[in-house]
Amino acid sequence: MTNVGSVLDAVRQTAEEHIAPEAARVDGERAFPDDNLKALGAVGGLGLVVPVDHGGADGALTALAEACEALGSACASTAMVFLMHSVTAATVAAGGGARAATALADMAGGTLGTLAFSERGTGAHFYAPELRAVRANGGVRISGRKSFVTSGGHAELYLVLVQAEAEGAADAYLVRGDHPGVTADGSWAGLGMAGNSSVALELDGVELTDDDRVGGAGEGIALVFGAVAPFFLVGLAAVNVGIASAAAAAATTHAAERRYADGSSLAEVQYIQHLLADMDLATRQARLLVREAARLGEAGDEAALVAIMEAKVAATEAAAAVTQKALEATGGQGYTSSLPIERHLRDARAGAVMAPTNAVLRSWIGKAVAGLPVP
Repeated sequence: MTNVGSVLDAVRQTAEEHIAPEAARVDGERAFPDDNLKALGAVGGLGLVVPVDHGGADGALTALAEACEALGSACASTAMVFLMHSVTAATVAAGGGARAATALADMAGGTLGTLAFSERGTGAHFYAPELRAVRANGGVRISGRKSFVTSGGHAELYLVLVQAEAEGAADAYLVRGDHPGVTADGSWAGLGMAGNSSVALELDGVELTDDDRVGGAGEGIALVFGAVAPFFLVGLAAVNVGIASAAAAAATTHAAERRYADGSSLAEVQYIQHLLADMDLATRQARLLVREAARLGEAGDEAALVAIMEAKVAATEAAAAVTQKALEATGGQGYTSSLPIERHLRDARAGAVMAPTNAVLRSWIGKAVAGLPVP
């Protein structure tokens, strides 16, 4: 049995001592952070949200938020890979199934998992897949292409969302990365989060059995909104709080240490002080909203839905605003790789367009507060 607090402490220490020093290399080389993940696995981090019975720490939304903030501050690419692994584990734990126990134990032990939900034709509506599981040979056969699969080509376990037999329903299947017919395609050329290998996944006649399904038949959409959405939205929001926190800290340090010929510091300029204050305020506000959303989600509070959606919008927009202010505060130095500001700025641009996008979430939030069905 593993204590959540001790695992979180180990994740924070690993983030500071091992992952942060590698962040510039991961970004510059667009390298998948294998060593970082091994380091997290060695301290139990990859089992953070896995139930104790399967070798994990039994953490929930608050623990995930704290870990993702620490990792987002250190290296956003590593944080996103960790987040998608954790969301996969939380979803498998929630859905269960014949292979669930083995998959959870494997993920707690270091086997990297991820989601394969998005498709070119569905865009932000990732919960409505076009790929279909077709009955064949006593099981199902899946053919098609998934898009923006984080850790694509590196994950050992994919949770694939497809249309179910029943109209309007979906199923989620566990698929091994080395399963016949599974191949990763392309390379990640995104503006930021350069090391997360978010590529396409081709499934060519992949044959599975009902034992590979997570949850009951047709329960995929319920899993999406009951497990995937809260863990992903809270975790992504926390990653962006981490990005904002790191950018604000780097800008503050630069302003305090940057000296003029008369010995005064950049931090003594009133406009710079205002920028530093705004960054600190925005980061704290986002952090508090994320932690509240996590708390409400864990408690099963009816207010959790709106809070979780708002946390994602607020934190991703705060990260974009804070990194822009950090650039303004540091000037030309911030625009170069001599400071991590430009990396944080690029990494912060991803969150708003990650599905469900902020535009979609605003519609859902508006519906929810008005008492209308969501989505």
